Amino acid sequence: IEELLFSFFFILYCKLHPKPIFKQYLQSSIFTKTVFYNIPLQYIYSMRCKLVLLFFSIFCIAKSKAQLEIKFNNNEVSYATCKIEFSLQNTTILNNSSLLNIKKEDWKPLTKNKPKISYSPQTTWLKINLDDIKNYGAFDYVNINNPHINFLKCWILKKDTIIKSFDVTGDNLPFANKPMATSNFVFNLSSNMYNNCYLIIAADKRYTKLDLPVIFCTQNYFASKSAQSNILYGIAIGFCMLLLLFNFYLLITIRKNFYAWYSIYLALICFYFYINSGLFYQYNIPNNPVWNDILRPLIFCFIELPLALFFIDLLNIKFKFKKLYFLNKAIVSFYALVYVIALISLLANSFELHGFLLKFSGYILFPYLFFYLFQSLFFIKQKVVFAKFYFLSFIFFLVFTSIYSLAQKEIIVSNSFTNYSNYWAIISETIIATALLVWQYKFYRDEALQLQQKNNKLQHEVYKETVAWQEKELLRLSSVLHDTVGANLGFLRLETDNMPLTIDGRNYIADYITRIGNEVRSMSHTFSPFVLKNKGLFESINEVIKNINNNTSINLQFEWLGEKEIILLSYQGIVYQIVQELLQNMLKHSQATTAFIQIITEENIVNIYVEDDGIGFIQNKITQGIGLKNIENLMKLLHGNFIIKTNHGEGTNISIEFKMKSYENI
Repeated sequence: IEELLFSFFFILYCKLHPKPIFKQYLQSSIFTKTVFYNIPLQYIYSMRCKLVLLFFSIFCIAKSKAQLEIKFNNNEVSYATCKIEFSLQNTTILNNSSLLNIKKEDWKPLTKNKPKISYSPQTTWLKINLDDIKNYGAFDYVNINNPHINFLKCWILKKDTIIKSFDVTGDNLPFANKPMATSNFVFNLSSNMYNNCYLIIAADKRYTKLDLPVIFCTQNYFASKSAQSNILYGIAIGFCMLLLLFNFYLLITIRKNFYAWYSIYLALICFYFYINSGLFYQYNIPNNPVWNDILRPLIFCFIELPLALFFIDLLNIKFKFKKLYFLNKAIVSFYALVYVIALISLLANSFELHGFLLKFSGYILFPYLFFYLFQSLFFIKQKVVFAKFYFLSFIFFLVFTSIYSLAQKEIIVSNSFTNYSNYWAIISETIIATALLVWQYKFYRDEALQLQQKNNKLQHEVYKETVAWQEKELLRLSSVLHDTVGANLGFLRLETDNMPLTIDGRNYIADYITRIGNEVRSMSHTFSPFVLKNKGLFESINEVIKNINNNTSINLQFEWLGEKEIILLSYQGIVYQIVQELLQNMLKHSQATTAFIQIITEENIVNIYVEDDGIGFIQNKITQGIGLKNIENLMKLLHGNFIIKTNHGEGTNISIEFKMKSYENI
């Protein structure tokens, strides 16, 4: 089964990530004799669901494992042959007097129709004839294979006389009360020690689930089973610790909140495995049995909370579905409150209230789980990224938890699968959530590569537009130099040729040269990008505005709303060129007397607004000018907005808005 499952999921991975080396391996391996690799991916998903349902059916109808059972090594003994008897007593005091006060008629023969011992207010007593057990073979220990019995006591009874009384033990007492230093309750009871004797066992776990598997075993069998159990717990804890370290590395490198929630989730799983195995009680809190009984349900209840927060953060529910987010908070809070009250009642030694609250929590469990089932389906319908993983994680947890809960309430058969479905629920969630993180990492990596390619293309297009713009500006600069500076120098040459070198003549020439110098300085402030670095964008634009107001008849007003330093350096040149182009276009064509320019900055958004009272122009000829066409193309590349409202004789309004992106190097 392990090889089949491995091959199945490996082939599924190869279907998702087709690489030549995988295909070559599959073609040369025994797995190609199956039809898995040639099946379409959609059918593999469908077949996987059918296989899972088949496995569930097989395990749930398999041979049941009774809550009360007697075994020799791995074989169940015949209750009729061994004349095993049981009794349910109301007393909660486990001492010699309690045993001797049980009347003969209170003992009932144990048959295949075993008594219901869970969720009962009574204590369960067993009477086992040791001579009958010896018929199955020699034994060295009696192992009561359940580390979570509240109170437990054993006696050796010969006829009506107590010849040995073991101390009271249980996980509600200090660990030192256990007869042997093991997580289960193991009594050193060799088959050659007692003849014609009975073993009496009294187990008290009222109002909650009680499993009482009594195993008479040899030393080799006990050592082998203990080693297997320790290996399984070690593998589970080690696997979760490995995932925890890997996830912690992702948290440090990527710094996303959902990695923190998943790290907490994995840490709680490791802690739960450690506690549930009895090792935490044995090595860390041997003198605090109350915490041993409290921490197990506490950790199991709160395992789902960081996982729920993990999915809420990863799927961005808080911002996409705000009402649903608050509903989730309310449901989780109510669900957690029930368990908190149950734990408080346990601290107060109110076992009856504790049992009632656990039953009540079992009844609210299914509505709670089905709510999340429909919610995950809703997210899938809304095409939320990674919602399918949320659904798979939840449906596996729902199925396994339901099986475990039904087995605990004795509604379905109790066997090795159903009794440990809580572990399967946790393991399945862990595997799916880990697969989600791997898939998420690949998804964002591919998205980042696509974004980088798109960004490179955008930068190339912006570069082309900027080069075209600079060429246009150079042409305009050469035209201005020719028409103004060149013409003025030509006039100055003509005048100096015919001018007498008097004091007035020298002063006239000096004034003329000063005017030319001012014009050159004004043009350098207009065309040079270095002014941005020296004075900043606001001062550079403000200087252009002052120059227009001083040298033209237009009354131009300038306003800046928002932070002046918020515009990224890579975008300052673009804003400066856009403002220059709009102002030059207005000066040349608008014939306006008043105009207004406004720049608004808010977070990473830049808005440029220009308005004048000029003659305007015809709407369908807006983009015929080279300057406005360049601005329009630039806004398309930056995914911005470029809107012109004008009509002949009605002035012009131009609005430009675009969003800055910190990862773009324009």
